[in-house]
Amino acid sequence: MSMNDPERPPLDAVVWEEIADSLHRIDELNWRLIAEFRVARFIPSSIPVPPHRPLHLLNVLREYATELLTAEADHYEPFLADGRYPAWIARLENRVLERVLKGVQQVEDGDPKATIGFHGLDHYKMVNELKGALWDRANGYRWRVPGSGVSPQALPPLAKAIAPKSPPVRQRMSATVHSPSAARKMEAHLATKGIGLTDFASTAGTTDRTLRSFRKTGNIRRSILAGIASAMGTSMENLLKQ
Repeated sequence: MSMNDPERPPLDAVVWEEIADSLHRIDELNWRLIAEFRVARFIPSSIPVPPHRPLHLLNVLREYATELLTAEADHYEPFLADGRYPAWIARLENRVLERVLKGVQQVEDGDPKATIGFHGLDHYKMVNELKGALWDRANGYRWRVPGSGVSPQALPPLAKAIAPKSPPVRQRMSATVHSPSAARKMEAHLATKGIGLTDFASTAGTTDRTLRSFRKTGNIRRSILAGIASAMGTSMENLLKQ
């Protein structure tokens, strides 16, 4: 990768190799998860037809996209004061969206006798869900710069399509919460009650994979955090208190 690539911050070449390795490992894990949604194009009458699971598939794709964005954007922190930082984040959203869509297509093409399309998730719905998830996650990085805010006119085409018209981005309540302390409270609750992660995830209306990510990064969608709080018998406000 060129050190003078205007699409990305000027990180050391070794760092870019580490990022590439992280993205590859994320691809490997999520391609396997996506492949699990493939259903045979021809199902004999003697075999029951599996259920449609478009919402589960969307959840996997959203998490795949946010994992990719996080793995690279975490390395941008030394450049928070650089005026190009917001544009780099927006362009990263573009690249992640393209990477996920390409991955889905390659998984689909990997077995001509089976298809992900069985679940009825059309391209338009997929793209819009991914744009929303990426926008929410990217805002967590844009807002790390005090008083920051990117004018829609200054954003690349994809970011313009995602950006809300009104109110301004910095006035919106992010759908994603960053709270390592809430993650620790959840862990303490599980340990005290002797509850397994899978059982707790079911009660909270999410997946154990999402909860493992929450414990590691402290990042969680606000709607999922509300389910976690309810499963713990508390409110989201109390869970977010330091």
